[in-house]
Amino acid sequence: MASGNSDKSASLRFADFGSLPKRMLAPIEGYEDMPLVSIEEAVKPLVNIVPKVERNVFIVKQNCQNPADGLTTDESASIMLYTYESIPH
Repeated sequence: MASGNSDKSASLRFADFGSLPKRMLAPIEGYEDMPLVSIEEAVKPLVNIVPKVERNVFIVKQNCQNPADGLTTDESASIMLYTYESIPH
């Protein structure tokens, strides 16, 4: 019954939205006008904020050398980095 257990975990994760803000937030705007840059360039402003972000970029890029669905390596790596689980500091 291992599959039943993983289904339960998945449903809990997707339904885990109790900590979302209760107030309306403004949408992020203007990003579509920014130039496309490498993932290494894109994370430079985060180096002093997000621990080990450069190391994590290196790791995810190594794990997505041949991405599917027509994505570039950087596009695939950015998705992996966004969903990368790390321990908060």
